[in-house]
Amino acid sequence: MNDTLDETPPEAAEELLEVGEYPSLDQAHEHGLVVLAMRQPCLVTPAEKPGHFTLHADPLAAPAVVLELEAYENEKDAPVKTESKDREWFRHRAGWDVYLIWLLALVACFVWQNNDLSLADIAASSSRGLIERHEWWRPFTGLFLHADVPHLLGNLLSGLFFGTLVAHSIGPWRGWALILACGTIGNLLTSLITWPESFVSIGASTAVFGALGILSGMGFIGMLRQRARLPWARIAAPVLAGVVLLGWLGGGREGGNTDVLGHVFGFASGLAAGVMVAEKRTDAA
Repeated sequence: MNDTLDETPPEAAEELLEVGEYPSLDQAHEHGLVVLAMRQPCLVTPAEKPGHFTLHADPLAAPAVVLELEAYENEKDAPVKTESKDREWFRHRAGWDVYLIWLLALVACFVWQNNDLSLADIAASSSRGLIERHEWWRPFTGLFLHADVPHLLGNLLSGLFFGTLVAHSIGPWRGWALILACGTIGNLLTSLITWPESFVSIGASTAVFGALGILSGMGFIGMLRQRARLPWARIAAPVLAGVVLLGWLGGGREGGNTDVLGHVFGFASGLAAGVMVAEKRTDAA
């Protein structure tokens, strides 16, 4: 369009109808692209007013072209609705009250456990207890029992970090309910995989890694929305980071009693939940 402007004979504009006048050649060409996008011919010529340029289009298409140009101007002038990364991830409160409830529940169960040694026998996550004796509560109640004070403190601190991030993103009550659900599913899957062997585990770490999975899943979907501008390595970065943290924090020591399967299945459950939550948020937006 702009390459032929100087060579266009003046009489060519007489066959077209003026549909706009602009204070610069760039603006005239910009709006000419809108006309070309409609598959209509157009022409830019100098206007009578010095420094201004007019845009011409086919007379038969002129009414539709004018409406399209007006819609383009309105869309361009409308405030762009953007949401910063911070707002995306911190759209809700941290939910310290909900975390405090979780903290008090873990501490209370730890005190109860130390005063009543039979509690672990009936409440720990157990493959045989769940499948052979149909004690359905075990995958959930096992999240609230701990072996010792360092075990308890480690889960309280890691839960503080990952749990509040989930609460910030999807809301405290919804977030913590989802975290506990992922932890329960992680224990359930561990029991199903290890049965008929006798496998017993305790600790909230399965739920903590569920929170990590939720964050990784939501981060993956957030990156996937920008796939036109990002390489796949960047898109997969949240999941890869979650896997690295899973291996670093949840791998356990050689010869230790770490429930690695529970950590893996808790993370996997959270990853799936995070993807579903983020997809649902996208559909509702």
